[in-house]
Amino acid sequence: MYLELATRNLGRYRTRSILAITGIVIGVMAVASIGIFGNSMKKTVMDRFEDIADTIIIVPKHTQGYNEIDGKDIDIIGKIDGVERVIPVKSKRIMVEYRGSKAFITVYGINEDDLQYLFDVYDGEIRLKSTAVVGYSLGDEFDIRPGKQINVGGLNFRVSGILGEKGLSPGVDPDYAVFLSVDDFEKLSDQGYTMAVVKADTIEHIDWIAESIYDAINTRDEKINIRTLESILENIEENLSTISNFLMAIAAVSLLVAGVSILNIMLMSTVERTKEIGIMRATGAHQGSVLLIFLLEALILGIAGSTAGGILSIAGGYLIVSRMGLSTAYVLDPSSIPYIVEGFAVGIITSVASGLYPAWRASRLEPIEALRYE
Repeated sequence: MYLELATRNLGRYRTRSILAITGIVIGVMAVASIGIFGNSMKKTVMDRFEDIADTIIIVPKHTQGYNEIDGKDIDIIGKIDGVERVIPVKSKRIMVEYRGSKAFITVYGINEDDLQYLFDVYDGEIRLKSTAVVGYSLGDEFDIRPGKQINVGGLNFRVSGILGEKGLSPGVDPDYAVFLSVDDFEKLSDQGYTMAVVKADTIEHIDWIAESIYDAINTRDEKINIRTLESILENIEENLSTISNFLMAIAAVSLLVAGVSILNIMLMSTVERTKEIGIMRATGAHQGSVLLIFLLEALILGIAGSTAGGILSIAGGYLIVSRMGLSTAYVLDPSSIPYIVEGFAVGIITSVASGLYPAWRASRLEPIEALRYE
């Protein structure tokens, strides 16, 4: 009976009800769509890094006066249980010139098979026998193609290949770089090994391996810093979640506006229906009954608006994700469902909370005073 009365009352004020529902739809859609976007962004970024979760980056402890990693220490690291591969790398910023274009670029000295292990080739082949391999972004900016010659630190090298685009890459950053063999690099610089990329046999052993490396090398002095990419990924995921929650909080402002709209509508309804409330009270309706009817009206508005907003948020999330150039594969991923549910729940809570005061005010009207109201 109460539900029927609440539905009838909303139908009597159809325009106001539609406007209130529209506000809730917009609010829920904004919150859920931003949540879906944040989840898709996080999943896309994490997917790009999931293949390096088994990686440990070793760099010299610069604050202790060390500028390179000793070759003997690299040999020790390679013998530690659980280490699948150690990739020593030399690097230095060196002037690179090509057809009038020049810039100081990070040049890496690395073994050919190690470079093939780390990265895929986009054009040409990975060959470092008196030749060079160029990163994707550098090749695109300078318009470098395989077979062309570039000048690195005064020496000419024929380009054998262009690496595939990698994006943000902890450790060796390939996109805007030139790769030479270790022997060719030593013709340009006497810089020792500036980094060692360690691949673990399994992610489960990553922390134990990192501790073993630390204990084996830093016996007397702290010569190296150790970074596990698993911990870096955890920090990235945490930061992305913070960004997503912040955006959702901004989007929730629209729900606050919708709540104020419901509050206003319900207050106006209370004033206009004062005499009706008086009749209800005079014929035996309790304060709790009046309170329940008004709360049901707010609840119906909330359910209707939140349901529509939750459904439309999928389209909204898809639009935002596609416009941002992210993968749309995660829009309908199960991990996106909690954000739709969250938007739905917040929409209903906002609606009911906004209807509490008008409902309480309506239930407190005295029958005699209400019947006198014109």
